[in-house]
Amino acid sequence: MVLTDRQALVDSLRAEAGDALRVIAVYDREGYAPVYVRDDVSERMTKRADAVHDELVLQGIGRGHLEDLFAAGELECSMHRFEELTAFHFAAGEFTGLFVSLDHDADVSLVSFAEACERYLPDEGTEPGRGEASSPTE
Repeated sequence: MVLTDRQALVDSLRAEAGDALRVIAVYDREGYAPVYVRDDVSERMTKRADAVHDELVLQGIGRGHLEDLFAAGELECSMHRFEELTAFHFAAGEFTGLFVSLDHDADVSLVSFAEACERYLPDEGTEPGRGEASSPTE
């Protein structure tokens, strides 16, 4: 997935979530590319990235089923709240999307946070692909 301005995405989500921001990553068919990883979760993210990538792709493939099931328009985002973190998945296509995680106790407005994330998804006509490799931003 191509991101035209990685730093703007990081800055926007840090404005929404502050220090509760844990991970921002994009993915495509080939893999998972971190955009931002907070220092204290770097090791965990590295260990789990491949398995998380596989799950995100499966969720993207199943997106059409959920849209048909709920008959409420296009699926924009899924959220998973765990004891240790809250994860957001924005599927841009079957094999591309954006993954963001926050601390479990982050107090964010779901609407403004989701809109901040969605601003960085490619338009329908954009051809997804691997963006430039980038080291995590602190």
